Amino acid sequence: MMNLFKRSAIGTALIAASMMAGTAAHAGVVTFDVAGISSNAGFGDASNETHFINLFEGARITAISWNVNLSTFSSSWLSEIGVDLSDGSANGFSLFAGIGEDASGSGSFSGSADLIALGTDFYVGSSGKVRLEFFEYLDDVISAADGRWDRGSLTVTYVPEPSSFALAALALLGVGITTRRRKS
Repeated sequence: MMNLFKRSAIGTALIAASMMAGTAAHAGVVTFDVAGISSNAGFGDASNETHFINLFEGARITAISWNVNLSTFSSSWLSEIGVDLSDGSANGFSLFAGIGEDASGSGSFSGSADLIALGTDFYVGSSGKVRLEFFEYLDDVISAADGRWDRGSLTVTYVPEPSSFALAALALLGVGITTRRRKS
């Protein structure tokens, strides 16, 4: 009888470990097209364009990559065009793709950032959405766009939360084993 219990416990542990490892190991990737988005004013200004990426509640944002073309107007610099990715609160990451290009004009920029290594990874809240706010570090052109994301994309890498369903299945399995044992 004890041998059967040990095998059941080991089997249950292995199933639980494989379900949890399986969900955590599979990173998801979503690409967002930035073509035609304006860069208007300072962070938090009502005139800024905001967009949302639908993911999953509790998803962990671990990396971002970009391949974009930017243009600025008037005295605004390429280094001032930014996008903030957040969970809708203070948790998030701001990207300035043209960093170091302290001049007006147009330019192509690409790169990537490991948010875990930077200590800026974050979790999506209960809405399951990542909020993107496109903004200007310095608002040089009052009441008009300072720049534009001409074309390109942002790619966000995320890891779904450790599956709550896997934990619930494990609990049900435990209840089933206990019930079966009581019947014998």
